[in-house]
Amino acid sequence: MMVLPRILTALVGIPLLLTSVYIGGALFLVVLATVVLYMLSEYVRMVNAAGYEVCGPVTVASGVLVFAGVAMETLRVSAGGTPAAVALTVVLLLFFLVEIVRRSPAGSLGRMGVGFAGAVLIGWSMAHLFLIRDLRPQGAALTVLLLGTVWVCDTGSYVFGSLWGRRTLARAISPKKSVLGAIAGVATGVPAMVVFWRAFRVETLSAGQAVLLGAVVSVMSIVSDLAESLIKRDCGFKDSDNLLPGHGGMLDRFDSFLFAAPVFYELVSLLANG
Repeated sequence: MMVLPRILTALVGIPLLLTSVYIGGALFLVVLATVVLYMLSEYVRMVNAAGYEVCGPVTVASGVLVFAGVAMETLRVSAGGTPAAVALTVVLLLFFLVEIVRRSPAGSLGRMGVGFAGAVLIGWSMAHLFLIRDLRPQGAALTVLLLGTVWVCDTGSYVFGSLWGRRTLARAISPKKSVLGAIAGVATGVPAMVVFWRAFRVETLSAGQAVLLGAVVSVMSIVSDLAESLIKRDCGFKDSDNLLPGHGGMLDRFDSFLFAAPVFYELVSLLANG
């Protein structure tokens, strides 16, 4: 196990991310936008290496546009249609215009589908971290709850799965992920959520709701991880990049939030209004 590089990377990256969460606002938005740019670039590189031939600049720009559109929902700077709806409309138009100008119908649906899927998957999902941070009155605490639970779940799954995991969870997609690792991830993620909930005194949630959120976030974290593994497996990649020692690329590091962040945001919003 590449334990030392993982720890060293975490010792640098986690404080930087948590500082931006604490300050919030423009700083957190810029940090997330930078992460999204790297994730999109890694996605384009992988799918094009696999022969999908998506338009890289349009896919990256579309992902950033979707990210900005969702983020602006909370900044409330739009007039008329919602920013997310406008962003999705523009993105769809962009992909079709590129293929029309390209004048090569063969494979156009595949190129558009793969490009659009990556732009939405990354841009839409990661923007929800910004939406969570903007929740009142304890957005920063809620963001830490999500980050901390996902990190603990990932660590528990990785350690227990690497040491004692035997039965694979999804052999064709990710041979190293085990059933024991998944169980350990949930088993460590739920109490982690409860500990963070109590430590940060998140008054908008009850103890039972914290347990529910811990279970849902842990499961969604594992599903998100498998979703990214599915992409890498199809493209023939082990890691999305080698940017972060011990962790791979930015997409590898933030893959667990692809579904965990949107589901957490929607569930917290539902519980708050319930």
